[in-house]
Parts: sequence; structure tokens; C-alpha cells
Amino acid sequence: MAQKQRDSNRTKRKLLDAVGKIIAEQGFTELKVINISEVSGVDKKLIYFHFGDMDGLITAFLTSNDFWINSDLPLGQLNKETAFDVFKNQFLTLDKSDLLKRLLVWELSEHNEALRNIADKREELGEQFIKAYNEQQKTEEDVNPIFALIVAGIYYMTIHSTVNGSTFCGLNLKKKKDKERILAGIKRIIDRCT
Repeated sequence: MAQKQRDSNRTKRKLLDAVGKIIAEQGFTELKVINISEVSGVDKKLIYFHFGDMDGLITAFLTSNDFWINSDLPLGQLNKETAFDVFKNQFLTLDKSDLLKRLLVWELSEHNEALRNIADKREELGEQFIKAYNEQQKTEEDVNPIFALIVAGIYYMTIHSTVNGSTFCGLNLKKKKDKERILAGIKRIIDRCT
């Protein structure tokens, strides 16, 4: 039984890896059963066996790669420092991962049920994060728009840097000093507004 489980896990991993490889090399428009089967070396019937359908496979892939879903959010100990750490980790994670940036672009450019479900899960976690922050900090400040602007800025700047390879507001994410300036700016926003 243990061998069967290992084989099943290995097959799932091959399929999930194939999704990532196709997105990275060919783009999300090429996520088709036949392409995933060819890249993974796994019979296409096993996509349905392990994940139900393509949406199930894509959902599993997105879930395993989403920053917010996979973060250990410190909901029980939120303060300005831990909130900043969450945004800092999000910024650094997205900055390093072309795949995560591609997934965000895909989410913004195409209606897809799997993408919508992941965005909804992410939104639920964000709401928990904000609610926990407000309760623990006993702030009367409306932090929703502040945190929304921080997250949106992180998304846009990291995507812009990869897609356009140019500066944004005089900042170049390929330079360590500019990354540090962005993080310092996020910290100032959190310190002053919350």
C-alpha cells in the first residue's frame, strides 16, 4: 500500500510540475490535457483520475504555488512589525518567482473558475489578516485600503519589472538598493498609518 501511495504522489507531482513548466516556457494558453500529458510523460487519463478534471489540476497547482495560501500568517500575533514581515516576504517571494508573476497576470487577463476560486481564497485570508490586525492593534484606522494599496503595489511593481524590465518611479527592482528602498517605504506606510 505504501508503494502505491508513493507512486500516486509521484504521478501527481509529475503532472503539477508539467503545469509549471508549460506556464513558464509556453504560457498559460498552452495548458491543455495533451500538452500536460506529453510534458509529464503521464497518461492523460491520470489527470482525471487524480484531479477530477483540468480545473482540479490547475486548482491544485495554483494552491500549491500561491503566496497567501501557503504563508504561515501570524494571525495570533499581529503588530506593525509582523504585518511588515508579511508584506516583505510577499515582495521578496514575488520578486524571485517569474512563475508567481505569470500566475497573477493570468488571473488578471482571463476569466477562469480555478483562478477565481484561488483569488477568493486569497481574499478570505486577507480579510482574516486585516481583521486580526485590527482586533490586536485596536486601531480605528481603516487599514483595508492601506493594505490593499501595499499588496497592489507589490503585485504591479514586481510584474512590471519582469515584463517591461524597466524602472518604475525611478526604482529598478534589479538593484538591491532600490528593493531596500521599496521595503523601507512599505515600512514607513505601516508605521505612520496604522
